[in-house]
Amino acid sequence: MNLWLLVWRNSFRKKTRFGLTCLSVMVAFFLFTTLAGVNHALTASVSSINQYRMITSHKISITRSLPINYQQKIAALADIEQVSYASWFGGFFQNERNQIAVMAVEHNSYFELFDEYQIPKPQLTQWKKTRTGIIVGQALAKQYGWQVGDKVPLSSSIWMNRSGSFSWEFVVSGIYQSSKQAGDNKKIFFQHAYFDKGRAYARNSISWLSTKIVPQANVEQVISAIDNLFAHSNSPTRTTTEQVFVKERAQQFVDMAMVINIVVIAVFFTLLLIVCNTMIQTIRERLNESAMMKALGFSSASLISAIYLESLLLLSLGAALGTLLATVLLGFVKQAFGDFLPGIYISPEHYFTVFALVNIAAAFCSFFPAFTIKGIVISETLGGNS
Repeated sequence: MNLWLLVWRNSFRKKTRFGLTCLSVMVAFFLFTTLAGVNHALTASVSSINQYRMITSHKISITRSLPINYQQKIAALADIEQVSYASWFGGFFQNERNQIAVMAVEHNSYFELFDEYQIPKPQLTQWKKTRTGIIVGQALAKQYGWQVGDKVPLSSSIWMNRSGSFSWEFVVSGIYQSSKQAGDNKKIFFQHAYFDKGRAYARNSISWLSTKIVPQANVEQVISAIDNLFAHSNSPTRTTTEQVFVKERAQQFVDMAMVINIVVIAVFFTLLLIVCNTMIQTIRERLNESAMMKALGFSSASLISAIYLESLLLLSLGAALGTLLATVLLGFVKQAFGDFLPGIYISPEHYFTVFALVNIAAAFCSFFPAFTIKGIVISETLGGNS
């Protein structure tokens, strides 16, 4: 009989046991893949950040504003290459369920500093000339069907304009694509000059400054120089590297990832015990059959190979279903929470890891049954039941 056909038929002899064990495997790899996607958002986005960029915000909270003239003061310090600024607008489209990350930015320098936002040069030039223009992420433009030249009304629950309305009118001047793998393509940027002139209050203020230092600069010294400059002002500052800024922003997700990580380890350990026990029980039930097959000329190696392939089939099916389910779910999560946790992504290396884990687990689960098969004495096994 063909070995693969034998493995297939033996696997489904106990359909209920096979199904429940396969379900356990599926849950374990579902959690494992989900964690991988979340971890990519927490770590890859930070590690790919330009190490020479820093963020300066109010010392008490990022929700407090800073004077706009801080840009010139920071730019005058040593080892500073470029300074830009931005303000958080928040915003939503049509209704509050369609929340969008909208920021007012200094139009002359922001995209030179953040060059990972790739914008066609004609569109960037047009945006700088259009006071009410916005730069829209490609994913967001695709989601709402926006094209260059479209008029887009955006509302804010924070900022009222001078006419007393929370609705602001914009026109799409450009569409950007992030150069980062799985980067955030769901933001909107507009000119801070338009925002500052149009808002009803808090003019000449900004939310934070972004600073790029020269490569040979001492980061800690530059941070101290910036914060010491405003230490005794009405708006003291706190400057950090961009890596730290992003980590702090995502801190609320880190503890969740740690919990999931612990759960996954526990589930995998339990999974190995379950599958290993299943294969031991299986070989005990087939002890007479194994002895008979040995009597017919089957070697121990071929019988052990069959057990390994059964374990591999069980684990592969569960791993494939769990990984596929997690991949589909993360796709929906990325669409729903991409503004707050960009970079949710499953790398190709993860699938190789799953493949390796399945094979290692199959080998481990076949280890003890292999000893049982190796130790079968045909005369004792068959003779004891005659």
